Amino acid sequence: MNMFTDLVLLDAISNLKTTGAAILTAMQLLGIVSAAIAFGIGAYHLIWGGVRGRQSSIVWFIGGAAGLVVLMGATAIAQYIDSQVVF
Repeated sequence: MNMFTDLVLLDAISNLKTTGAAILTAMQLLGIVSAAIAFGIGAYHLIWGGVRGRQSSIVWFIGGAAGLVVLMGATAIAQYIDSQVVF
């Protein structure tokens, strides 16, 4: 009976990992689109923002780039954590 319980637990953990990876992949796809929108808004501020346009655009550019780097690095971080944690 104990062996069956261990197999069910391992299967549940495996399913949880697969679901998490699928969610992360979907978030990365949405992140690329969001970064493109942020860069577009930053370009709009840079072109039409007037005197303060450059200051406003820098916030959008840095925020979009930093968010994209963190989101794309999330897979590597998750794989590292997965390799370090043993159940």
